[in-house]
Amino acid sequence: MEEFKSFLKSRKIALIISAVYVGMGTLAVSSIYGGDYLFGNWAEYVLLITFPVTIISFWYRYLETDYLPVLIIQFIMFILTFLFLSIFIKTKVKD
Repeated sequence: MEEFKSFLKSRKIALIISAVYVGMGTLAVSSIYGGDYLFGNWAEYVLLITFPVTIISFWYRYLETDYLPVLIIQFIMFILTFLFLSIFIKTKVKD
């Protein structure tokens, strides 16, 4: 457990960036239909910005209107984005 805490502590910036990036994409995918609560033109622009992490969930949401599979897909994309960013963004852990 200490190793996991140390891993997250040393990669806090990558965690924050991936959470904001994938979170914006998830919100945009959840707002693309006319009956959605936050529907608007802003979702199209955010989808273009977050295209690499929203393409699969957008495709699924276009075919089906269920939210749960979209959230699962986006959670997997969050983990992959975090691991990808943690390779490139490394900071020293101060003990």
